[in-house]
Amino acid sequence: MTPRSETKKYARRSTDQIVADLEAKIAAVKARDEAKKVASEVKGSPDGVAFLAAVKAADRALRLAGEQKNDAMQRALEAARAPLTEHLVSMGLRLPDRKAGRPRGRKAS
Repeated sequence: MTPRSETKKYARRSTDQIVADLEAKIAAVKARDEAKKVASEVKGSPDGVAFLAAVKAADRALRLAGEQKNDAMQRALEAARAPLTEHLVSMGLRLPDRKAGRPRGRKAS
């Protein structure tokens, strides 16, 4: 146990550090807003919807190949997915989560 005579030392941030942190948060919010705008444009067009479906299908196939321990198919699917992901990033979209099949929320106890 620590004696009461010891005082806790707090590392106080300077005003410049606080301002820099807040500016970083503002930049993150602006980037997220821009990504949402781009995503809504892509998801609103039929070719964008088909493209995202293709990436998600490749992710599902990768997951199934991993469950079946089919290494050759996994390598082939990863090689096919790479250009798709590059195109998604160049469009300004975030990549779909490869673990999208997982349930969200808290685990049942």
